Amino acid sequence: MIGSTLLSLAVALLAPASEAIGATQDQIASAESAGPASISAAATVRDWAGNTLREGTNGWVCLPDRPDTQGEDPWCVNGPWLEFLDAYVNQREPEYTEVGFAYMLAGDSPVSNTDPYATEPTGHDDWVTGVPGHLMMLLPDRAMLAGISSDFRNGGPWVMWPDTPYAHVMVPVESYTGGMDH
Repeated sequence: MIGSTLLSLAVALLAPASEAIGATQDQIASAESAGPASISAAATVRDWAGNTLREGTNGWVCLPDRPDTQGEDPWCVNGPWLEFLDAYVNQREPEYTEVGFAYMLAGDSPVSNTDPYATEPTGHDDWVTGVPGHLMMLLPDRAMLAGISSDFRNGGPWVMWPDTPYAHVMVPVESYTGGMDH
């Protein structure tokens, strides 16, 4: 995954300037699709290698679709999720003390519900496909996960990767209108 991302970046750097600019604009648009416009429009946008494509002003970071995965899977995350992603990539236990939020309103790639590092289907009762747009939550007190189902077919929130340091709550979002009436 990381190797493919670095290869994509190398190709983009060697491409003519107009192609690189188009790729960057496409990456920014992809990243912005991950969260509500009220967040993504003012968020920092980074690629998966950590390069900043656009500076933001609201403390959120959005990442574009990963070209080496199935489907669309851009993210918008707050600080605890940045720590989580760094810990995940470096295979260490995450350290966060605040509630973390991440949006993936464009959906997600197929994934194991129990094994954070699985790259192949792990079984019908575990392999999550067709993940709709969702919000993810990190809770600093793991005891708060007690009582939340880990069944991704339950029609509501569930705990993904429940018996790992990467446990988090998945909250399906069927539609988002971008605003609320008061």
